Amino acid sequence: MQTATLVEGPPSADEQRRVLLVIGGLPGSGKTTLLRRLLAQELPGVRGLDSEQVAGRLRAAGIRLPYRVLRPWVHAWHRWRVLRGIGGDTPVVVLTDPWTSPRWRATVRRKAEAAGRRVRVVLLDASPEEAAHGQVARGRTLPARAMRRHADRWAAFRQSVGEAAGLTVVDRAQADRSTLAGLLAGRPGA
Repeated sequence: MQTATLVEGPPSADEQRRVLLVIGGLPGSGKTTLLRRLLAQELPGVRGLDSEQVAGRLRAAGIRLPYRVLRPWVHAWHRWRVLRGIGGDTPVVVLTDPWTSPRWRATVRRKAEAAGRRVRVVLLDASPEEAAHGQVARGRTLPARAMRRHADRWAAFRQSVGEAAGLTVVDRAQADRSTLAGLLAGRPGA
């Protein structure tokens, strides 16, 4: 798969200190798995933001409602955490998000710009079938209609941005070999 980077040339010292790395892809494509692997490297100054963290906190608090009922609350809390995290002091913020909502992308980019963060976007390019298998593996599947909507939005988004619109596009195999430093430098699998 071809890759294109958001920023030409090596990042400056300031850019290295204030970065937002967005990992986008279909639900079940491996975003959370990649985030967990990157965070397991235990690099200082790195914060990961994933909606699964919010859902986990709610479960740990004893809230046992079906996820379909909790979903709006999980997403609202997660988005609040994202905007707060981007504006915070942590040098590197890693966000997982489908990244298909134009309004949300614009909001995140504006917040990152206001916070002086360089933005890197990595798209996990998994097929809807691969993503569906990923959902089964994680033990939480989307209704077929919701998954079709995500898949349609993802396909339209991928077509609109192409391969050279300031993104790094990786497949699952490349994601499995990627390090945080490699992704921040636009060199997946490095």
